[in-house]
Amino acid sequence: MGGEAMLDDDNGAAEIAADWSVDVDLLHDAFWELETIDGNDGETYGFLVRFDGDTDPELLVALGVERGTLTREVSLNAFDKPDYEPDE
Repeated sequence: MGGEAMLDDDNGAAEIAADWSVDVDLLHDAFWELETIDGNDGETYGFLVRFDGDTDPELLVALGVERGTLTREVSLNAFDKPDYEPDE
């Protein structure tokens, strides 16, 4: 993973599933990695889930991945936590 997203469980599977409005079990059935989309200024502008090339095409469709691609964007705010605790 390229960024510092705050992930609590399963590398963010629950947050990604909520962002995409899909069942989290679909993500558990696939091999994927979360990457950051960073600008030239070093700021993170979003996230990208990259699926393994051997992932079942029907599973990718169920996850909302466009045919012929192995990636889908996740919104920048998908991993935001409402109860922020400042660093000590």
